Amino acid sequence: MHRFLSPKALGLGLAAMGWLGRWQWGEYDNHQRANAQAVLRQPPMPLTRVIGPDEAFPTAGVGRPVTVTGRYLAPQQLYVEHLDGAPARYAVVTPLVTSNGSAILVVRGSAPGLGAAAPEGAVTVVGVLEPSPDVGQPLDDQRVTGSLSVAGLVSSVRPDLYSGYLIQRSSTPAQRPALAPVAPPLPDPSRWSGIRNLLYACQWWVFAAFVAFM
Repeated sequence: MHRFLSPKALGLGLAAMGWLGRWQWGEYDNHQRANAQAVLRQPPMPLTRVIGPDEAFPTAGVGRPVTVTGRYLAPQQLYVEHLDGAPARYAVVTPLVTSNGSAILVVRGSAPGLGAAAPEGAVTVVGVLEPSPDVGQPLDDQRVTGSLSVAGLVSSVRPDLYSGYLIQRSSTPAQRPALAPVAPPLPDPSRWSGIRNLLYACQWWVFAAFVAFM
């Protein structure tokens, strides 16, 4: 092939193939990110349609917007260090007792210190459902922990807890004073989202390697 192409033309061709591969890889990343964000943009559905109080956390429930009504169990409130990634801040987590008698942990927001009164009476929360880590730390004397693990909290929080927790988006009535919102993590996208772009990226790099070999 070098008989027909000058070294300069060959170099430009390889660079173009490499760039096209990187561009397709970038498009694949964009599809993956858009697919994950689409999960968070779904309309909320009732919590009971996604998970029951005694059920294992469903794979399809990760990042699913849900709505639930109940009453906060303020004396059982706890705090998680750095749940939102910000140093010197605490995520404020309050169990919300539902009509079936079980409670789901609600991350109501974050604050620079401990103590944030929960709304009284019936509350309707719209939030993003997240799975609980398998391993966690028990609460200390100030009811602070390092991770929001239901397994690590069963002896410190009553009543029975759902196997996941909610990151609050809105509350009716609104909580006063307002807390800084905690952003939910992006769920894992579908492995098939943008797969064509991924294959194109690999194709261009294979072409480049073949041309370089020849």
